[in-house]
Amino acid sequence: MKMYLVCLLLLNSSIGAMMPGEIAVAQAKTSTVTKGSSLTKTISPAAALERLIVAPKLEASWFTPEFLKAVGDVSTIQFQRDLSLKLGSMRYGNYKSVQFVKGDKYRIIFDRAEPDAVIAKFQIDASGRIAGIGLVEKNKPEPNAQAQIAAESAIDKSFKNDLGSNGKYSSLLASIKQWLGNYQKVRKVDASNYLGIFDRGSVPIVVNFRPDGSIENYGMGCPSTKSISLNQAPAELQKTLSKCPNLNKS
Repeated sequence: MKMYLVCLLLLNSSIGAMMPGEIAVAQAKTSTVTKGSSLTKTISPAAALERLIVAPKLEASWFTPEFLKAVGDVSTIQFQRDLSLKLGSMRYGNYKSVQFVKGDKYRIIFDRAEPDAVIAKFQIDASGRIAGIGLVEKNKPEPNAQAQIAAESAIDKSFKNDLGSNGKYSSLLASIKQWLGNYQKVRKVDASNYLGIFDRGSVPIVVNFRPDGSIENYGMGCPSTKSISLNQAPAELQKTLSKCPNLNKS
């Protein structure tokens, strides 16, 4: 289970292969964070976390500017959240509730999972805005530094050579480069989340690791661009990205 949805595009074109392990949405650093056990005047951490899980549409005002800058934008968080719930329901059943553990830790309770199967480290600031969240599934350790370097290198190779995670040519990647311009670099957000940077935008990447630390697969989220609209993309790409909420369609 990972905090990523609707328009999941695995680079090997196999959605069924994606079963994420550790969940990590970048945790922004801010001096105004209030730990999870404290209440704020606006909303309690538990209520903010449950709203993040169940709200049909997430709002940018629910997050600190630092957090949004770290992860990209609210559509990226929406993408991660929706896929997390989809994969969580496949693995654990329906979401039930949030339970406070201690400090900034909370249980995410599902009807077919043991209570500590998914633990959230969750922080809000004094205004009740989400400032940090990291979710970890039991027995799914964070990939080590060597695995993260390998993941970054693999993504870089994919974008440079239009190759999917299966090593085969990807017309999807070629279309993205045609639309967003030249590929520049890959930027690490956290252990499992990366950004592919292009001349006219960026593409979020989520990497799934096996228990032994090797790469299982990686997939793309909804691109971000401020300078061009989706109708300027190749027809195949327009269809694939049609449900991305953040893209200007005209």
